[in-house]
Amino acid sequence: MKTGAIHRHYRAASGSDLISALAESLERIKREDNLTDGELGRFLGKSGADQGKAYRTGFAEMPVTSFFRGVEKFDGRFANDALALVGMKLVPLESSAATDRDALPAITGLLHEVAVALADDGKIDDRELMAMRPELESAGRAIDMLRERLRLRSVA
Repeated sequence: MKTGAIHRHYRAASGSDLISALAESLERIKREDNLTDGELGRFLGKSGADQGKAYRTGFAEMPVTSFFRGVEKFDGRFANDALALVGMKLVPLESSAATDRDALPAITGLLHEVAVALADDGKIDDRELMAMRPELESAGRAIDMLRERLRLRSVA
């Protein structure tokens, strides 16, 4: 199937790129969670292993209802690689149970790790980035919590 590219901020993603990203996410989820194709299919609202396998291998484009069932079940693990192709990411609205007071150590913890990584050569290499993942995720949750509060206030 030939599809046009989706453009956003100088990025382009073809339909097949998006399907492949979702397929790779499902493959990783299947492996990490020790699931069968039948279980994947059921989580995506389909009754058989054939459809779960078709989505996991990228041989089928899933309907929007299956996509949202995957989002509901697997969160950003499922959707974020595909969404990143168009410059977006998925975060739950209740992204953190953290309080306002918890935001400071989360964000400064990340700043400390970044400073340590930059100290020797002015760059953050892949090993350093992986090592700071817990702090990065924690700071991201704190920032998402503050963004969500801001969004709610701008609606009112």
